Amino acid sequence: MAKKPASKATAPARADGRRPLLVYIRPDIIKRLKMAAPDEGRPAYEIAEEAVRECLATRERRQRPKR
Repeated sequence: MAKKPASKATAPARADGRRPLLVYIRPDIIKRLKMAAPDEGRPAYEIAEEAVRECLATRERRQRPKR
């Protein structure tokens, strides 16, 4: 009998296309993020996602070849 490929358990699809990602973050940063969320009037995941987007954009700008 042939082995079946191992299937990964996945979270149900979200309408907005987001997918789960497990990241380990220091407790002090988590605390500050959770405290900032109500001040910003948005969920902590949105603040974290924005920070990652900005970090990646900065990285991409640095890696572009200069003309």
